Amino acid sequence: MLQHHIYLEDTYRFTATTRVVEAGRSDLGPWVTLEDNIFHPQGGGQPSDLGTVDQAPARPFRDAEATEHVVRLSCEREFAVGDEVTSAIDGDLRLRHAALHTCGHVVDGFVRAMGFRHRVSNHFPGQARIEFDAGEEKPDLQRLAAEVEEKTRQAIEADRKVYAETRGDLRVVTVDGMHEDPCGGTHVASLGELAGFSLRSVKVKGGVLKVGYTVEHA
Repeated sequence: MLQHHIYLEDTYRFTATTRVVEAGRSDLGPWVTLEDNIFHPQGGGQPSDLGTVDQAPARPFRDAEATEHVVRLSCEREFAVGDEVTSAIDGDLRLRHAALHTCGHVVDGFVRAMGFRHRVSNHFPGQARIEFDAGEEKPDLQRLAAEVEEKTRQAIEADRKVYAETRGDLRVVTVDGMHEDPCGGTHVASLGELAGFSLRSVKVKGGVLKVGYTVEHA
């Protein structure tokens, strides 16, 4: 089944009128698949969108058995195949998640440029951090934090553009002139939309460099 994923094309699209193309029930209750999907499902370190289908609360999840990228919605009411429905997401939550994810790419890029290898990312509110291999010698954490924080603030002030493009089977997100990475998440259009950035922690534990940060959507 070919599903149109609007969230990959437009971070700022919060509603869509579309058709139900699959419907069913699991142990958790009713679910649907919509032809046009605006919901970002949890993945890639980013939490899922929350929203509604015809005003009934809905939450996205991936169809793990599908050979293609299919997002289903767990709903609090039943729908039938062919129903025309209006889906909507929490716009403020979407923008907060996008700001955290984009800022994570920026921080990641600057730390990588200092010679550290990326391990994993977490872009959840209140716990956002990027983890790297710390290397054999413990890094100068004070210098690292000061440099990354200063460069990130400068990039935000420069309002660098952020855009996504498809390269073969990959979707690549680029922060103009700085950093690019394969990514299936939502992002702000430019760094000027980021507000209140700071590094909340920089530490090494068990050979892992953990760089925690906080940011909001302006």
